[in-house]
Amino acid sequence: MSRVWPPAGRLLAAALPIIVLAFAATAWAQERPWTPLPSPTSYSCPDGLCQAQTLAPLFRALDGRWGGTVRVVQFGDSHTAGRLITGALEMRLRARFPERDVRIEPIGVVGATLSDLRQRVPPPEAAPVDLIILAYGANEGFDDDFEPGAYGRLLRSEIARMRRLAPGAAILILGAPEALRGDGVGACPDDPERRWRAPVNLGVVRDVQRRVASETNVAFWDWWGRMGGECSAYRLAIPGDLGPDPFMRPDHVHFTPAGADWIGGMLYDDLMTAGRAWYAAGSPGGDR
Repeated sequence: MSRVWPPAGRLLAAALPIIVLAFAATAWAQERPWTPLPSPTSYSCPDGLCQAQTLAPLFRALDGRWGGTVRVVQFGDSHTAGRLITGALEMRLRARFPERDVRIEPIGVVGATLSDLRQRVPPPEAAPVDLIILAYGANEGFDDDFEPGAYGRLLRSEIARMRRLAPGAAILILGAPEALRGDGVGACPDDPERRWRAPVNLGVVRDVQRRVASETNVAFWDWWGRMGGECSAYRLAIPGDLGPDPFMRPDHVHFTPAGADWIGGMLYDDLMTAGRAWYAAGSPGGDR
């Protein structure tokens, strides 16, 4: 079976009908292309993803030479429970790979933290998983009693447990997104009321997540940086920056439907960039 990651320009004539169909299926989603907001960032991952090569199980499944089903399970908090961001990613993957049966299963609970993961239903062994996404961190960041050392140990433990439960799956940590607390002592320079600020521990959570991801060799997505970094949640809550509708809700924590589609599209774009690099490198990683 032919691969689905050809470099730009290769087999263009033969692929043109497929490209046209895929474009038609996703045209509405491309009305809101990702544009980075101007903001300094303390760190970044190449094209949004660190350790992107560890996502080979997902890329092989999408490539199509190892079966027709692509299964992704995402565990997380309210961002996952809302199903909007995962829906935006799933829709794009299905349009890009119409010959694959792409399934993203969001298992999210409002207010959840990583400590709740052990109570969630593990991926059934009877149905192989290609990618496990861990999307926690926002609620930990709002916890004034957050303990980085204990969180790091818990994250390592859960990564090890996921590997035992689904040894053939890649693991992707979504770094905690930007979120703000409106307590009247704000630090955002474009906030005239000086009301909104990020909880101090939210940045600590991201640093722990990124470090543990590197140490355990799992993928890490810089959600915070892709939003625009510091104070981006404030700017995204203002209509007009990226479109007529705000991308963040007034709580400056949760996305609107338009914002969820936008950031889900950003995650899709970064995964596709990494997938093309994987293909260009000769599909490293061996057979599943």
